[in-house]
Amino acid sequence: MPDDHNSRGELARLRQQLADARARRAALLEEVVHLSARMPEIRNEFGNPFYYSRPEEPDEGIANYTGNASHEIVGPTLSAFLRVNREVERIRTELRRLEDDDTAH
Repeated sequence: MPDDHNSRGELARLRQQLADARARRAALLEEVVHLSARMPEIRNEFGNPFYYSRPEEPDEGIANYTGNASHEIVGPTLSAFLRVNREVERIRTELRRLEDDDTAH
């Protein structure tokens, strides 16, 4: 019985971690969507991180290339989202493993 109790406790702990990680992921996704909608504004303020060798528009050429300053605005949020997404997948994998072990015994 002690192993069963430990297993249930571990499952409960992982389920809570999963719920917390999913909530963080949802909040970060909302922030990513918000930042994506603001990309033209961000690029106007912090510069254009891309250029085209044969631009169709005058502001798409190398003369308007400013480096990665605008990535510094979006990058941390996107990195955090990807990190939490990996955490969600890791927890889900661990939960499946424990649930499989639990049903096998």
